[in-house]
Amino acid sequence: MGNNISFGDSLIITVFSMVVVFAALLALATLISILKNLSKERKIEATTKPSEPVKAKGVAPTELVEASNDEELVAVIAAAIAASLGVSVPDINIKSIRRVSQSTPAWAAMGRQERIYGKL
Repeated sequence: MGNNISFGDSLIITVFSMVVVFAALLALATLISILKNLSKERKIEATTKPSEPVKAKGVAPTELVEASNDEELVAVIAAAIAASLGVSVPDINIKSIRRVSQSTPAWAAMGRQERIYGKL
């Protein structure tokens, strides 16, 4: 048996190698999607809580306080954006403000605040 490999043999080896690589990639993709779906189910179970029935007896005083705080919050956000852009508040147009869930741990947020206040 010699060291000579024919063109047909090299073609078979190449195709077989490609099949093995793609099979491994498919297995990894399947595993990742299964793990992703499992983590989503856990998050949904953790966040799903029974909601309390809504009372339709008028507006509670706490809702009015929250509404005024929201207006103040929008004003503060608009002022911050205007200050960062170097323009006046009437020159900017805010279309929506969306609350982003906090994914940073509290200690990281505290460290960031200390760095910001340290530079001021």
